[in-house]
Amino acid sequence: MQRTMNTEERVLTALRCEQPDRVPVFIYLNPWVENSIFFNEPSYSELMNACREYADAIYIWYSTPFFETAAALQREERTLENGNIEHIIYTPKGPLTSITGPGGRGTRKRWISTPEDAERILSIPYEPYRPDLTEYFQTRQRLKDKCVTQVVFNDPICIAAYIDEETLAFWTLEQRPLLKRMLDVVYERLVDHLRYYLENGAGPLFQFDGPEFALPPLMSPADFEEFVVAYDKRIIDLIHSYPDRYVIVHSHGKVSRFLETFAGMGMDGLNVLEPPPIGDTVLSDAKKRIGDRVCLIGNIQYDDIARGTEADIERLVADAIAQAGPGGGFILSPCAAPYECPLPQRTSHNLIHYLKMGRKYGQY
Repeated sequence: MQRTMNTEERVLTALRCEQPDRVPVFIYLNPWVENSIFFNEPSYSELMNACREYADAIYIWYSTPFFETAAALQREERTLENGNIEHIIYTPKGPLTSITGPGGRGTRKRWISTPEDAERILSIPYEPYRPDLTEYFQTRQRLKDKCVTQVVFNDPICIAAYIDEETLAFWTLEQRPLLKRMLDVVYERLVDHLRYYLENGAGPLFQFDGPEFALPPLMSPADFEEFVVAYDKRIIDLIHSYPDRYVIVHSHGKVSRFLETFAGMGMDGLNVLEPPPIGDTVLSDAKKRIGDRVCLIGNIQYDDIARGTEADIERLVADAIAQAGPGGGFILSPCAAPYECPLPQRTSHNLIHYLKMGRKYGQY
């Protein structure tokens, strides 16, 4: 009789494209960490209890942003007449501004709109970020039988989040050398940052989520190779150069035509593998094409869980596991984490049903 694995053993076995004791079930809520999102939100209490019983929990540690760790920079915020908030950073080459909605919610203007803005952000002096990892290791030790730990960071193409979308589209044609220089700077800083985590024993999971910024129609396949693959493969190789480290790449969008490209980057797991009509990934097809090299993580749309009936959810879970579960190398996951606050009662009920069905159909 196969012994029962703990969450870390189960997830790492799946990431090696092997068969664990059952299909791991993700939901991206941590019911064991008091400072985790929604831990103390009353509308999440029933779901958190279900997570303790049915989910394979992840303890997530978020790393630093790219350019905003220089503590010596002068910063300012001011409220505009329309209630929006203007954020200002005074760089060596002049001020950078972004605008968010009232209370800091929602982005109205991103940091970079012109080449001059890019030069300003590149002028910010690099201050290596060395966070205190004591809490990280203490929590990992405390939860070693309940969670798998994961460091989440931004890969270089995530600089797209600093640039207005229309500007970025034009720059792929008109400012490619500048974009490339920004990516080079980010890459060097990121490698320095990752080495700190790796040399201090962080892991076993590392996840980044930038490739979706460069998938068509946002960029061309050639752009994807130049702006994503050229950097991310080296990052994955760096993480794998340390023993027992695994890399998950997160990407929304239509990834089907890029499955072999993703697999060629050397990642261990790929999520979220959105199905049609929002995405284009059929799990059975992905399983045939890359399932022997990459653990498939997905692919149930969050809205289908939130709005569906119990029968709908059972069908979706059973179908996903039937397509990608045989032989291992599959982790059941929604395409997004719960985000409403308060959480509607129906959504809570349906997420709990999703977890139960994952256990029911996920037995090997």
